[in-house]
Amino acid sequence: MNKELQQSIAVMGLPLANVSADEAVDQIEKLILSGGTHQVATANLDFWLNSLNDVHLHRIIAGCSLVLPDGMPLVWISKLLGNPLKERVSGVDMVPMLAQLSAKKGYGIYLLGGRPGVAERATKVLEELYPGVRIVGHHAPPLADLERMDHGDALDRIRAAKPDILLVAFGNPKQEKWIRMHARRSGVPVSIGIGGSMDMLVGDVQRAPAWMQRSGFEWLGRCLQEPTRLLPRYARNFAGLAVRLPLAIAASFLQRPHTGPSSVHLTGDAGIVHLHIQGNLEAETASTLHRTVTNCIGGGQLLVIHLDQLSYASPEGLGALLTARQRMLASGLSLSLAGVPARLRMLLSAWCLEPLFDEFRMSMGRYAAGSRLQSSAAFAGLVRKEGAVPAKSQS
Repeated sequence: MNKELQQSIAVMGLPLANVSADEAVDQIEKLILSGGTHQVATANLDFWLNSLNDVHLHRIIAGCSLVLPDGMPLVWISKLLGNPLKERVSGVDMVPMLAQLSAKKGYGIYLLGGRPGVAERATKVLEELYPGVRIVGHHAPPLADLERMDHGDALDRIRAAKPDILLVAFGNPKQEKWIRMHARRSGVPVSIGIGGSMDMLVGDVQRAPAWMQRSGFEWLGRCLQEPTRLLPRYARNFAGLAVRLPLAIAASFLQRPHTGPSSVHLTGDAGIVHLHIQGNLEAETASTLHRTVTNCIGGGQLLVIHLDQLSYASPEGLGALLTARQRMLASGLSLSLAGVPARLRMLLSAWCLEPLFDEFRMSMGRYAAGSRLQSSAAFAGLVRKEGAVPAKSQS
C-alpha cells in the first residue's frame, strides 16, 4: 500500500479505512498513480459473514489495498468498540464519484459484469450525467461459476481497453475472488467490486429514500423492495452479529490498558527485524510500526512482532497490524507474531482476526517458549515449513 494511504481500523476482522467518501476517491487516485495493481473492496455485513465462513475470502479482503465500510452496521460497531469510523462509504456512491473523477482527470473506466444489457445502459447513463467520462469498455460474461467462466475472453477485452479503473459487478464473493485471481494478468491499476451498483444506477433497483440513507436504514428500504431475496440474507447476517458482537465487546473490556508510556524497540540483523511492543498498541505505536514496515520493504527484510509485553490493543492499533501484514505480503515478505499472550489471543479470536495470522501459530508458540532463530534463512525455512504462502499467491 502507498505510504500516504489512511491506516485501517479493525472492525470484526475487517481492516476498514477511516475515510469519508471524498477521501476514498482521493485514496483510489493515489493507488492509480502509485504503480502496480490494487484491489479495493466495499465491505458490508454480508461480506463480513461470508468471510468468516471462507478463510480464502477473508484473506482476500484483508489483502486489499483499501477496504471501504459499505454498511452502517459496521460503522455502528466501530463506535461500540471505541474507534468510530467517519462514515459509511457505499459502492453505489463510489461509481458516480469515480465517473466524475474520470471526466476531470481522464482516467479510463471499464464495466464488467451485471445482467445482460445493464453495463451498456450504465455506460450511457454515466456519459449523460458526466460529460467527458472515459468509459473505455463494458462486458457482461454469461452467468457461470468461477470454475466455468470464460476468463480468457474477459481478460482479453480488459487488456485491449487498458482501463485505469475496473468495476466488477459479479456480487460477493465471486467478484472479490475474480479480481484477486486476475489482478496481475489484467494489469489494471485499481479494481473494485461494486455488486449491484449498476442496477441502481440504471434504475432497475430503486435506492431507499435519502432519509433512510442518512439514518443508516437503507438496508431496510432494500429489504422492502426485494424481501424474498434479501430478508433471509439480512436475518442470517444479524443473527451472526448477535452471536459474535457480545464476545467482541467483552474481550475488549477485559483488556487492561497500560497507564504508563508505551515503548517500541527494534533488534535484528540484515535479514530479519524484531519489533518489540511494550504497553499499548494504539495510534502512537502504530506510526512506528508503519515506519518499520516501510524500512523492511525497502531492505527486503522479514518482520517479527513480539507481543509478550503488550497490555492493550485498540481497533486502530489492530488495524495498523492488518495494514502492516497487507503491505509486507504485497511486497513478497512475511510478517509473524511472537509471544502472543492469552488475553490478546482471545481478543484476536473474538474480533475475528485469528484466521489472518493462523499460518504463524507454531512460530508464535516457539517464540513464546523462548526459542530463538539463529538466522533469517532459518526463519524463512520455518515459515515455508509451517505453510505460509508467498505474497504473490497468498490470499
